[in-house]
Amino acid sequence: MTIDITKSEEFKLREVWDVHEFARRYRLTKMEESRLKMLHGPFAELRDLLAGRQRSVSLW
Repeated sequence: MTIDITKSEEFKLREVWDVHEFARRYRLTKMEESRLKMLHGPFAELRDLLAGRQRSVSLW
């Protein structure tokens, strides 16, 4: 299989994150971090982590 360099914009790198690092950066609780690890394992794509986290809305 050969890759045409002129069409390289079609290929995007997937951004894979450590779930613990994601939880720390986004200030998630340990329970939420544990839930994400059960869903995705220790590493997951950023888009999956963002879609999978629960959104808690603060009224204050």
